Amino acid sequence: MAEHDDFHLPEPSLLPIVTSIGIALMLFGFVPDSRLWRLALVSLGAMITTGAGWIWLRDSMNEFRELD
Repeated sequence: MAEHDDFHLPEPSLLPIVTSIGIALMLFGFVPDSRLWRLALVSLGAMITTGAGWIWLRDSMNEFRELD
């Protein structure tokens, strides 16, 4: 019988939720309307999504490096 390593579960994080909020803001900003503030929602959502996604990726890579 082959020997198996223990399962690794990542630490709990709010980054997936923050990323999804950013995506939701972007999508809400794309709703057709004549108001200019929708462009601000798209921009804010893009900044939140990019920032949270980058931090999430960086944390995941650091955690993967610590496994070895």
